[in-house]
Amino acid sequence: MGADLTPSRGRGGRLAGVSNETAASFRFDELFDPEEYLHFLDETLRAEDTEGQVDFAVRALSLRPGAPVVDLGCGHGRHALAFARRGYPVVGVDLVEGFVAMAREAATREGLRADFVHGDVRTFAVNEPVFEGAVCLFDAFGWFDDDGQMGILRNVFAMLKPGGRLLLDLRTREFVTRLAPVSVTDAGGDLMIDRQRFDLESGRLVDTRTTVRGGRTRTVTFSVRVYAYTEIRMMLRAAGFEVERGYGGFDGAGLSAARPRTLVVARRPWA
Repeated sequence: MGADLTPSRGRGGRLAGVSNETAASFRFDELFDPEEYLHFLDETLRAEDTEGQVDFAVRALSLRPGAPVVDLGCGHGRHALAFARRGYPVVGVDLVEGFVAMAREAATREGLRADFVHGDVRTFAVNEPVFEGAVCLFDAFGWFDDDGQMGILRNVFAMLKPGGRLLLDLRTREFVTRLAPVSVTDAGGDLMIDRQRFDLESGRLVDTRTTVRGGRTRTVTFSVRVYAYTEIRMMLRAAGFEVERGYGGFDGAGLSAARPRTLVVARRPWA
């Protein structure tokens, strides 16, 4: 793509600014063991309409053919690889080294124009604005404290060319506050049990996740900041963006408290 990419050194992937009363500090590579994550969420991810989501993103971002895209919190490259298959040169950034390795392997195998960086999206940077589109999808936003989340938005703004757009995929706060306190995922007899509560003081969904697999039990507690639409709109504006529209899902429906996802499209002004 001609861009000089400078991966962040990161900060260990630990949550900052979250009290012990709302969440435990954790390492991303401990929570997101790639093989275990995909084992338990294989059915969920297959049910996700990745191609349809990328169709929506291309329209929402008004991407011209061949426009460079950055995927922040790209995971194992589900969306980034789909962009690359359509001819969009893409850079994916993620804190989990195992996910990055999987994405790189797939890109190499398919001969795609896709670069994957093991780095921290709060501090990842390029030398000049080179991207025409940016995406942050599937719960990739909200892991850090509010200062860290603002750092992500400012970084995205700096990476986008004037007129470039960001598509931000968030959990809907009003929906999250009504989640069942316990959910169980059964993957062929292996269990992933999530005990979750919404902490009003911090605005975070706190989850204690226990996996039972092959006679081994593992428990980790983590939390995700969940923003009301009005909150995220103010943050985007504070970062310099113009907020164009909010959606209630990848089908283009309107914002709704009854829908689990809120999508926001924001643009870097031309001047």
